[in-house]
Amino acid sequence: MDKLLHWSIANSQGDQEAIEKVGKPDPELLQQLFGGGPDETELMKQAVTVASNPEATLDAKLVALDNFEMLIENLDNANNIENLKLWEPLIGLISDPEAEIRANVLSIVGTAVQNNEKSQDNFLKHKDGVRKLLEAARGISEKSAVRTKAFYALSNLTRHNKTSFEAVQTLGGLDIISPVLEDESATDKLKLRALAFLTAITTTVPLDEPFLETLRERRIIESALRFLNPESSVYIVDRVLNFLSQLITSGLRLNEVELSQLRSGLPAIKGLEERLNEDDYQKVKHVL
Repeated sequence: MDKLLHWSIANSQGDQEAIEKVGKPDPELLQQLFGGGPDETELMKQAVTVASNPEATLDAKLVALDNFEMLIENLDNANNIENLKLWEPLIGLISDPEAEIRANVLSIVGTAVQNNEKSQDNFLKHKDGVRKLLEAARGISEKSAVRTKAFYALSNLTRHNKTSFEAVQTLGGLDIISPVLEDESATDKLKLRALAFLTAITTTVPLDEPFLETLRERRIIESALRFLNPESSVYIVDRVLNFLSQLITSGLRLNEVELSQLRSGLPAIKGLEERLNEDDYQKVKHVL
């Protein structure tokens, strides 16, 4: 596209030297842009065909998946995945031997269902979809980039969608959060995605005592509170404070063990205060 833009400018100005330097643009690109090339639904089908073709090169597959993801940033195209019967082959690619393929497909799932109830519900129609997302997210031997994208997909699938959360919960979705938070070898990015998944869940379920007890049983609150220390990433600390703020706003009370963790943790992160969300910080501080 950049090459086409530079060629167009040089051509309009009659700058022969610049035209020769830029070179002629790809004829196929010109055909698609100006000559009535394949429409977007056809391009989506072609992309999945390439990505699913065992004879295609890895580079070709990755380009196809990148193009597909750009197309489904459009809400209508995202909803069209179901109509074009593309969810099944995409879900199948979550088990691809190549980690880059797995990561790209999980990113596609997350993009397709983001703030899109119709696509969320369409994804749930495919029985292996949620199971494969959870397997990718919890896989200890899985590449960190793949797990990170799996949590991205789970976050967007469950946000503001009770049916999605129930499907995730049935398959043990809440059990995958604290192991990541407690894993010293996990990257900060993966931990942030696990916390984002947690906060997505809090947009979906009633924040009541039974839910709080569920979080305690799975050591989620305890694990989150451990990040209130000056060695933690400021972004993780900010996310933890936002989670605690949501609980407090809903009228839930921390128990004595949790309050003790908070009493030692909050003063420890005072040096980060100016870089944290002020409302969340003050709300959490107010309970002490």
